[in-house]
Amino acid sequence: MKAAGAYLAMDPYLSDSLTHKYAGTETPHVRMTRRVVEPARLSFVDTVTASHAHTDHLDAETLRAIHPAVLVCPEAIRELARERAGVEPWGLTEGATVETAPFRITAVHAEHPGAESAVGYVVDTGRRRIYHAGDTMAFDGLGQSLCAFALDVAILPINGRLGNMGGRDAAKVARTARAGIAIPCHYDMFEFNTAAPAEFAEEADRLGQRVHVLRAGERLALPIDVP
Repeated sequence: MKAAGAYLAMDPYLSDSLTHKYAGTETPHVRMTRRVVEPARLSFVDTVTASHAHTDHLDAETLRAIHPAVLVCPEAIRELARERAGVEPWGLTEGATVETAPFRITAVHAEHPGAESAVGYVVDTGRRRIYHAGDTMAFDGLGQSLCAFALDVAILPINGRLGNMGGRDAAKVARTARAGIAIPCHYDMFEFNTAAPAEFAEEADRLGQRVHVLRAGERLALPIDVP
């Protein structure tokens, strides 16, 4: 994410660490898409967020290559984040906000079974507000709780397994939250844990929710795409 000349990366996983770790196991992490960028090329990124401790959201190889000035994570995993990233993180509890200009980052409730502590993030750039769910189920009240943020963009998982909502639920959450645009994530990375975005897009269309399905490496510019 770029705003006012500053850069923020949310839950970046840009290595093959999990592919190597799980090779030859019952859950091989076989990539469906290549890495879109070598993480060391993102050394200009000022701020990185991690929504929880699972490696595809808090990856040591990626974080140490980027070496951000600011790392934001849930307070409960701050020590682990420090160990993996090699930088001193800012730990947030639910509802807490940290400012690293021009980004104002607020941690919001998430429910991701199997994670020690998980949050989502709402990023306010002063002009736009973007919600990145991280990993979460579509728990009761999620969409409604996001209405107060007046979201321009909602980025939601659609894989529908391993503690995440599916595409139809993601579309409903975005619609309830009144998001300007909904973007699906958490698919097309590993063969064993993916989903087709068509179901998400179809449900969103039925609900009248605007969506944009990004290709790997595609850039989305605002305010061009948000009314």
